[in-house]
Amino acid sequence: MSGGLAARRRVIGGTPLLSLRVPLRGRTVRVRLKMEAENCFGSIKARTAQALLGSLESAGRLGPGSRVVESTSGNLGVALAGLCAERGYRCTLVVEPSTPQHSREEMAAHGADVVVVPEVAGGRTLGARLDAVRAILADDPAAVWTDQYENPANPLVHRWSTAAELTRALPPGELDAVCVAVSTGGTLAGIADHFREHRPETRLLAVDAVGSAALGGTPGDRPFKLPGFGSGQTSRFLTGDHWDRAFTLDDVHAAMACLQVASSTRVRLGGSGGAAVLAALLYAQDTPNVARIACVCPDAGDKYEQIYARPLPVPPEPGHAVLTALEALGAARLENGEHQ
Repeated sequence: MSGGLAARRRVIGGTPLLSLRVPLRGRTVRVRLKMEAENCFGSIKARTAQALLGSLESAGRLGPGSRVVESTSGNLGVALAGLCAERGYRCTLVVEPSTPQHSREEMAAHGADVVVVPEVAGGRTLGARLDAVRAILADDPAAVWTDQYENPANPLVHRWSTAAELTRALPPGELDAVCVAVSTGGTLAGIADHFREHRPETRLLAVDAVGSAALGGTPGDRPFKLPGFGSGQTSRFLTGDHWDRAFTLDDVHAAMACLQVASSTRVRLGGSGGAAVLAALLYAQDTPNVARIACVCPDAGDKYEQIYARPLPVPPEPGHAVLTALEALGAARLENGEHQ
């Protein structure tokens, strides 16, 4: 779905939908996958990066000689590095050991400086990344923080682009719920704001990771941490009004969902996409009138060697509902004419 730097679409937005038919307890659930890997730079974060830079340019905070700085788990860094190279800004990106090597190499290939902070026990590595960003800002007057964690341009771009594309593609009666895995929370906040205004009957599903604080939980160690899923701090964008149901999933179970989808359809999702699809099936199990769910899939599986190129660690006991959902995903089928 994504490939190398030269192989990707050179546009942002207008990403396709794939449609899966998933047999579940005697009925069929249609799961629509919003394939954000089809953005240039390979992820939904191309939308976010473009919006963050645009907000700073509009405010007159970026210009010749500026240095863009950001903390990132991977995807946003790749997109910022690429856009900064196109616009003539220097770029410094602060990452952590769990950031895929594939992503770090892409950042560097676009000319960015990549700073790796050590892992901090107790799920506190994000704090170390943010401390490093603040140190860079203090040392360099030309440095400007795009601040994906609090810049309102983050949720706004998903309100007016990502969500609007979903409502155009899926008319009333074709969509019961939208499922989004959270990290900064900007994607879910923007999508929820759009749907609350334009399709209030559509349910919003939030998905967080065990050991993440994104939805207000307590951060903890995540030995098998999927980048871009969950966060070491509570989202600054989300309130309880932004979701109707919240699910908390183990990273390994999300990875298992990715493998099940790949086995049945040959579609390789990234980790947070796998989490969204798994949560969608959990919701459908106990909501019998739900038959159509859209899942935002922020990236593809190309950078996830921990899922597709290595044996998974022994997972925690999944429980009956998760096992049922995983079995259903193993029997999923792509619909004909799936690209919308």
